[in-house]
Amino acid sequence: MKAIFTIFAKLFMLVVWGVFITNFIQPFPGITHIALNVMAIFTIFMHGLQSLLFSGNALGPDVQMTRWEKISIFIFGTFALIDIKNKYFK
Repeated sequence: MKAIFTIFAKLFMLVVWGVFITNFIQPFPGITHIALNVMAIFTIFMHGLQSLLFSGNALGPDVQMTRWEKISIFIFGTFALIDIKNKYFK
């Protein structure tokens, strides 16, 4: 059940990133594009912060994350961290 939730959450995040990119290329009408730009900046900031925090030794010296795991933290945020937690800390 947890795996299904994580898959749907990651798919949802891909849709969100798609909306952000679409809004960047072709701005939505009205004030929507401003709201989406603010949300995109906040998401980039938070996921970047998570990437910086967990790319170092925050998970301990025994955990060596791959490049894809570091990138997936930026793309999927907390949902990638759930997978990493399940992989390294069973």
